[in-house]
Amino acid sequence: MPGHLALLLHAHLPFVRHPEHPRCLEEHWLFEAVTDVYLPLVGLLREAAARRSRFRLTLSLSPTLLCMLADPLLAGRYLDYLDRLGRLAERLTGGSRLDPARRSLARFYGRRLDRLRALYLEELDGDLVAAFAALAQSGLVELMTTAATHGYLPLLRSRPMAVRAQLRVARDYFRATFGWAPDGLWLPECGYYPGLEQAVAGAGYRYVVLDAHGLQQATPRPRHGVYAPCSAGGIAVFGRDPDSARELWSPTVGYPGHPLYREYHRDLGYEGDAELLADFLPPGVAAAPTGLKFHRVTGGSDAKAPYEPAAALAQAARDARRFVAGRRRLFASLSFAARPPLIVAPYDAELFGHWWFEGPAFIDGLIRCLDAARDIRPVTLGEHLRRHGTAEGIHPAPSSWGEHGYNGTWLRPDTGWVYLHLHQAAGELQALVADRARLPDREQTSRLLRQAARSLLLAQSSDWVFHLGRNGGSAYCESRLRAQLARFRFLTGALRGGGIADQELAALEGMDNLFPNLDLEHFGGFPRDHDPDRSESQTG
Repeated sequence: MPGHLALLLHAHLPFVRHPEHPRCLEEHWLFEAVTDVYLPLVGLLREAAARRSRFRLTLSLSPTLLCMLADPLLAGRYLDYLDRLGRLAERLTGGSRLDPARRSLARFYGRRLDRLRALYLEELDGDLVAAFAALAQSGLVELMTTAATHGYLPLLRSRPMAVRAQLRVARDYFRATFGWAPDGLWLPECGYYPGLEQAVAGAGYRYVVLDAHGLQQATPRPRHGVYAPCSAGGIAVFGRDPDSARELWSPTVGYPGHPLYREYHRDLGYEGDAELLADFLPPGVAAAPTGLKFHRVTGGSDAKAPYEPAAALAQAARDARRFVAGRRRLFASLSFAARPPLIVAPYDAELFGHWWFEGPAFIDGLIRCLDAARDIRPVTLGEHLRRHGTAEGIHPAPSSWGEHGYNGTWLRPDTGWVYLHLHQAAGELQALVADRARLPDREQTSRLLRQAARSLLLAQSSDWVFHLGRNGGSAYCESRLRAQLARFRFLTGALRGGGIADQELAALEGMDNLFPNLDLEHFGGFPRDHDPDRSESQTG
């Protein structure tokens, strides 16, 4: 039997919407991802669908990312971002600021931006969410979701309500967005603890993905290792293939470190030309990435050679062939009698285009290689599960795909205080929702509860804790975390006190406008009998 290969991309960004500022640097995180990752990915997948490719992709879209992609304010700001970036590239092509090689690269970036803008506005009508839905309807892509705000579930488990709400709010929002419920759940950071499978199954999901040691150290040890899904507590669990992970993620032997690829860390925005960057960067920001990079990886030293796009794209095609050849060798070493072996290769979607500029070209090359192969069958996780079921029952081991494989990336001496606040807030909200009939009878009560729930969900995001005490966003992430906790306290105080002015509540609802019809039952003390597909699920 042909071996099955399941490529899985997890697309997620934290909620970085700031209507209170005309231009906010952190919103560039979204704009960069749309430009470098999501638009190129949609473009190459649409081309594959038009060719009737037999390629299949499993794609996880986080609720916070979907909320931002569907937001009219951010859509308008994205077009402004593209305009400013285009003007910056155009300025570089004239005058004597750059040498001829750099001017040529500036023209390359300008043409690329023109193509992406045309794809976004003319072919997709500015609607990436609809584009993902169309790809799912074509059969090329299977969509799944993740926890509502990407909360790291193993460190929320002391309040089961917090885990339950993250899972069920996400499923509600996905169903309201696409019109069908997702079968798959991407566990944030692949974070698993024993018993989580019951909460996942109770929320209506059918499968999750664990890092390799979640299956390799399971009880009993699965006969097929990570190369067949197992059952646990009513759901299927897939294991991440360590070889596929190492070939792309390893900083020493991974493909993105090849000398011909574009160097991520050298950017025009760090070269200090304030006059040149003034139109592009938000007011008051002196240096920040622009996405206009002129060097290749070259080697381990600070001396970097000029970037050559044609050579880099040719290398991406070679690496795609190497990747397929490596999977072919692995399949040859596996011998299953009753089912095809399955390789699950999950990655952050943002690797392909943002961190690794040639990543979309690699995926395009991978699609073409697999279309020509007859001994490897690309599948989605749901498709494999429907055809072949699970191999055996296990009790998975605690695990994550973070550094060292457990909770240490998110629980450190400088972050322990966060969970004290999160657990206390979850307990307080649960009590308020359970006893809301005893709260003062005000028209605002349900709105205040829902907005407090949104603030709690946003504070639970794993992204904030990940960056605390690290370079690249630590101060911003701590400010976001503290702001959401402060809003939660303000709102719960208003619930117990005399309320707040309607314009104050409306302002908070306008700032944190995700999950517009939040189901408060997910935050109560005891879950009601839950039908995940009930017709009154929230809309948004």
